[in-house]
Amino acid sequence: MTHSITIIGAGASGTLLAVQLARQARQPLTVYLVEQHAVMGRGVAYGTTTPAHRLNVPANKMGAYPDQPGHFHDWLLQNGHDFAPDAFVPRQLYAIYLQAQLQAAVASGSIEIELVHDEAIDVEIGEQAAVATQDSSLRGAGLPAHEAIPESVLTTLASGRVLTSDAAVLAFGNFLPPQPGFLTPQAAAAPKYFNNPWLPDLASRIGVQDRVLVIGMGLTGVDTLLSLQGQQHAGPLYAISTHGWWPAAHQLGYSYPDFSAELTGLTSLPAMLRIIRRHLQAAAEQGSNWRAVIDALRPSTQTLWQQLPPAEKRRFMRHLRRLWDVSRHRMPQECAAALDAMHASGQLRSLQGRITAIEFDGAAFNVTYRSHSGGHTLQADAVINCMGSETRLARLPSRLMQNLLARQTIQADDLAQGIHAAPDGAIAPRLYTLGTALKGVLWESTAMPEIRTQAQQLAARLLAA
Repeated sequence: MTHSITIIGAGASGTLLAVQLARQARQPLTVYLVEQHAVMGRGVAYGTTTPAHRLNVPANKMGAYPDQPGHFHDWLLQNGHDFAPDAFVPRQLYAIYLQAQLQAAVASGSIEIELVHDEAIDVEIGEQAAVATQDSSLRGAGLPAHEAIPESVLTTLASGRVLTSDAAVLAFGNFLPPQPGFLTPQAAAAPKYFNNPWLPDLASRIGVQDRVLVIGMGLTGVDTLLSLQGQQHAGPLYAISTHGWWPAAHQLGYSYPDFSAELTGLTSLPAMLRIIRRHLQAAAEQGSNWRAVIDALRPSTQTLWQQLPPAEKRRFMRHLRRLWDVSRHRMPQECAAALDAMHASGQLRSLQGRITAIEFDGAAFNVTYRSHSGGHTLQADAVINCMGSETRLARLPSRLMQNLLARQTIQADDLAQGIHAAPDGAIAPRLYTLGTALKGVLWESTAMPEIRTQAQQLAARLLAA
C-alpha cells in the first residue's frame, strides 16, 4: 500500500520536510508538495534576487540537515562559490541550494514527489468532508462537493483538484505585513504605498529622487534600504519604528559557556532576567561579548519559553520583545556598514516614534508621528510597509486560513503569533505544521537550525504513523 502526505507550502520549511521524507522513507510514499507561487524551494525569505540581501547566519551553520550544519558551505565550494566558512552569503544562493536539495530528492526515486503548482484553499479531515458540504458558511469560493473518505485528509485546490492523503502539513512562512490602522483609505490606495516590501521590482517602481519612508527598522527594513541603494536611489530616506532600534550587527569570534541550567524550572521573567544580566556583566569582564551570552541560550530557548506561564509570555511580548528581536536577529557587518554610510551622508534619517496618521493629498504622503519630544510631521513620495509578517490568522486574506478557522480545524495560539499546536507541530489528527506557525508555541521557530530539526523530526513522525 502506498501512503501519501500533502505539504502545503514549498518554502524552506515545506521543501526540507519533503527532502527529509525522501531521505527517511523505507516504504512506498507519495508526497504532494503544493505551492501557489511559480518557484519551489524559495519562499519569502530566500526569494530575493538582490545580491546585497544576505543570510544573517554564517554559511557553515546553514546546512539543510541537523547532522550536517556545514553542508551548505560544502555545496558552495563544490559549485564554484569561494566563500569563507563564516561568510554571510547572498540569500539568492541559498534558494538555489534548497532547490538543489529538492531536485535531488525528486530524482532519487526513493519516493514519489509531485510538485503541484496550485493554491490550496481548503483542508478537510475525515468526516469533516461530508459535514462541510452541508454548510455554505464554511466553504471557500468554488469548492466542489465531495464525500468523506475515512482516515484521510482532503486538500482542495483552486483549480478544483482534490488531493487525498493520509496526512497534511501546513508549511506556510511569512505573510504580508498588517495594514496599519493609521493609514487613510486614500493613502492605502495610493500607487506608491507598498504593503508588500518583498516585491521583486519594488525599488524600480520608486523615483530616483523620491522621498521614501520605510515603516519598521527590522531586517526587512534593512533589506529594503539596501535594495534602494542598489538602484542608485538619490532621494531622502526615512526609517521609523516605535523604539528607533536597528538590528545589532554580528561580531563573530566570541564564545560563552551554556548557563541555561540556571534558568531551568524558573517561571518568573524577572528572575530569568536577573541571571541573564549577571552573565552579561561576566561576559564583559571576561573580554567576551553580550552576543555570545544570547547565543549560549539558543539551544535552550524553546524549553525556557515553554516553561513560562502565559502571563509571563505576554509580559515578555509587551516589554522585551523588541529588545530581544534586535539582539537575537542581527545583521551582517556588510549590511550595517551600508546603513552607516547612508546615515553619514545624510541621506538616511532614523526616527524614533509612533505614527499617528498617514494621509495622501494626491501628490504626497503627509505623515504625523509622536516621539518622546512631542509631535512631528514629514512628507514622503513613497511609503513602504516593513512592519513584519501579519500573524493574526483571522486577518489573513487566505481562503485556506479562513476555511480552517471557520471550521475550527485550527485556532490562533494564545499570543496570536501563529497556530495553536503541540510543540511537535501536531494540530489535529493527521494535520501538522512547522516553522513560522509555531512561533507562539516555541518562540524560536523561524531560523534554519530550528526548521531543519523540525523537518527531520516531523518526517520521522509522519512515516511512523
